[in-house]
Amino acid sequence: MMERTCDDDLELFKESMRGVAPLGKRSRSERATTPARQSAKPEVSMAEQDPAFTLPHIQPIQGQAILDWRRPGLLDKQYQNLRKGRLKPVPREFDLHGLKPEQAAKEIYRVIEDTQREQRVALCLIHGKGMRSHSEGSLIKGVTVHILQQHSEVLGFHSVPGNTGAVNILIRKSRS
Repeated sequence: MMERTCDDDLELFKESMRGVAPLGKRSRSERATTPARQSAKPEVSMAEQDPAFTLPHIQPIQGQAILDWRRPGLLDKQYQNLRKGRLKPVPREFDLHGLKPEQAAKEIYRVIEDTQREQRVALCLIHGKGMRSHSEGSLIKGVTVHILQQHSEVLGFHSVPGNTGAVNILIRKSRS
């Protein structure tokens, strides 16, 4: 077995770097005006990317089921306030009644974006209990859960105390 020496490694490095020009030096002012890294593009939802957006098969959720989910890292105090409906400022309400599942999904994405743009951290979606639905439970409630759990800006959600047809949502503070 042949052993490599430091001289062999140095020669190999020099050979691989042959023809490569060194980077020019930039002044401090040039570095200050050039961003260190590109800011990440805002996340675009599937609903916004594709006008023919379709949801995967979503199971309806029973009307009386309490929705309860939190992202790891959400502070216990914030979560307790969310569960008890103690959100400040009082969240705006958005009604999803009468929408088809794809329309509801697009509306949920839009509402979260609008809420962040308004520098708010909480909102309330009224999804209904599915009482007039032909399926067993609420399909819009199922869509709501599916979207909220996958949306990167959602920190947690919980059914409104005393009303399983609506959900309070806590979202990440706007980064702007």
